[in-house]
Amino acid sequence: MKRIVKLSVRNVGHDATDPITALHRAGEEAIRASGIGWTFLRPTAFMSNALNWAGMIAADQVVYAPFAAGRAAVVDPADIAAVAVPCLTEEGHDHRVYELTGPDPLSPSDQVAILGRVLGRDLRYAEADPAGTLAQMVSYGMSEEHAHAVIELFRSTVEPYNSEPTGDVTVVTGRSARSFTDWAQAHRNEFPAPEAGQHAATIEESR
Repeated sequence: MKRIVKLSVRNVGHDATDPITALHRAGEEAIRASGIGWTFLRPTAFMSNALNWAGMIAADQVVYAPFAAGRAAVVDPADIAAVAVPCLTEEGHDHRVYELTGPDPLSPSDQVAILGRVLGRDLRYAEADPAGTLAQMVSYGMSEEHAHAVIELFRSTVEPYNSEPTGDVTVVTGRSARSFTDWAQAHRNEFPAPEAGQHAATIEESR
């Protein structure tokens, strides 16, 4: 039997209207209308988004990110893949929607604190202005339209539903979803340490 497993976003099921969610909602509707069997995977924010902070952490050990009040039960992309495999290869998942989350609702500050413990570094979080973050993404080569859409998706972390973990990873895989600590430990080598000179300068300045 033919089956489509679509990677969507959690916001689709919660009436969000940002551009990225609207695009995924339209995709889901087209698949429903196709007559082909389907399963929709709707994850919350990826834990791997924290890799975007690696440069800031290496530079001055401060992470600048918007929406300090936002909290999301971020999910390990490996858990999304672990759910997708049986949905593609086994029966029992037709016309099912899975909201995929990690086990803990975390703010940006919470994630930075966990990274600091795993990396053994004194990391700090500072809230960034959304407009400044948008401008920075554009300066890196992202289109303004795309950058605006990403900012609006980030903004959804202040919605209460994004902080609510689900058990859908466990329902499909039979095991618990990985924690952000698990993810950070597995990817710790992707966060380079500050250069020795920078580190020495930082120590000297702190005296």
